[in-house]
Amino acid sequence: MAQTQQVEIKKSGSMGSFVFMGAVVCFLAYVITKNVFIPKSVMLAFTVLGAIYLFFKGMKQPEIVTYVLVAYIPFSAELAGDFGGFATAVNFTNLLMIFIMVVWLTGRYASDEPIWLSTPLNLPIILFLLVGLISVIRGINFSGGHLVAAIIEYKRWITPPLLYFLVLNTVKNRPTIRAIINIMMFVTAIVACMAIYDYIDAGEGGSLESSRIGGIVDQPNMLAAFFNYYMFLPLAFMLMNTKKSKYWLFLIPVLLEFRGVMVTFSRGGYMAFALGLYAISFFRSKMLFVFLILVGFIVYFNPILLPAGVRYRMGQTFQIDKTSAQEVEYDEASLESSAKSRVEIWRASVDMIKDHPVFGVGYKLFPYMLEYYAPQWKGFDAHNTYIIITAEMGIPALLIFLWCILSILWQTLRLYRRTNDHYAKTIALGYLGGIFGLLLSNMFGSRLDSQEVASYFWILAALVMRFKILDERDAAHPNSHEEVIKLNSKPGKLKSHKLDACWSE
Repeated sequence: MAQTQQVEIKKSGSMGSFVFMGAVVCFLAYVITKNVFIPKSVMLAFTVLGAIYLFFKGMKQPEIVTYVLVAYIPFSAELAGDFGGFATAVNFTNLLMIFIMVVWLTGRYASDEPIWLSTPLNLPIILFLLVGLISVIRGINFSGGHLVAAIIEYKRWITPPLLYFLVLNTVKNRPTIRAIINIMMFVTAIVACMAIYDYIDAGEGGSLESSRIGGIVDQPNMLAAFFNYYMFLPLAFMLMNTKKSKYWLFLIPVLLEFRGVMVTFSRGGYMAFALGLYAISFFRSKMLFVFLILVGFIVYFNPILLPAGVRYRMGQTFQIDKTSAQEVEYDEASLESSAKSRVEIWRASVDMIKDHPVFGVGYKLFPYMLEYYAPQWKGFDAHNTYIIITAEMGIPALLIFLWCILSILWQTLRLYRRTNDHYAKTIALGYLGGIFGLLLSNMFGSRLDSQEVASYFWILAALVMRFKILDERDAAHPNSHEEVIKLNSKPGKLKSHKLDACWSE
């Protein structure tokens, strides 16, 4: 007879925490959007006081620090929180991660499980981090030959995948997962509002390039990738609860984020959104998938149905709107230059890979090594994650990277198909759309080497594995839905609730 587990969750005021996180996110968004000048002394004092507050608060409720990290990390490029830059690598992101790591390794999060959890994703991710280390060491010359500079660069590179292990081993229950998901969706919607505001505030520029919005990452294609990775989460809530009218409100953030993709004028972003939309519809409803396929054919043969901005941007690739001789000459020249450069760089990349098939040329050396294969494109990027990984790290690194992504895809698909937890199924569906968006986004650029863009992807991978662990425990202990949760509202007094009350729809 399975014994009933005792789950103790202190009354942390999750709604209050979410409201506080929301206020913090809105404040950060306001400071960035309005370019509010904050004196360095004020920023330093604010950062120090915030760090001290979180330290003492986190000793009692460690999950609060995780919430702050999740809320802050997309803004970390614009607001580094580097304490005035008095020491290298000392910034708010690193301090939050170090605190979580220390609390994790000292057993504060351990409860009834080992400190280090074994999952099917551990091995490919660890191997990918190791080949990355080899690549950084080989590419040490790009930073002038200084080992310290290479180590710092490697730390930036591993930060997003490192979050997988931190979250996997510290997020223990469904209420905490829900809080993290809520923060992620709220942040993504706020970032979309920021992008839309920037576009309205900037007005129509003198050229398409000057009208493109880079947002929190200051790069339009990267911002489009950010939206395509995470915008399918709120869409999944609507698709999984179509009979409940309140869930149709989730279309609001979806539309905001689609508009965010639009104002980046990223052709790769548009195509990644389409693939993610087809993927999420395929897994949710075959009828919906067929309907969208038909809509796609109609739009293809009637591009006038597309939003004007999307139609114009895609038209630069597939056809030219001959409205005037001057515009045609400009667009053709621009298109031919872009297409020619990518094709020639990719051809040169093949030769580079042939010369360095096992370990690659070294991390961040691709733009410099390109001089020996295509001198006219020296200093250019490969505009393709798969090519850049192969060229800089080697063919084995590419295979390990694909192993990572496909393993995440497989584990997410298994969770979606097998879980009895409706909320977990919803998150899995939304993540599936984001994974397919990621696969296509990275065909047109390196979209996984930025902690602002990629961190949520690895956090979601950790939450998927945590859901699977929780499902396995529920299966092993069928009576776990009657477990007692200690709310500690009054010393010595317990209140009994079904666990379903904590995460039910």
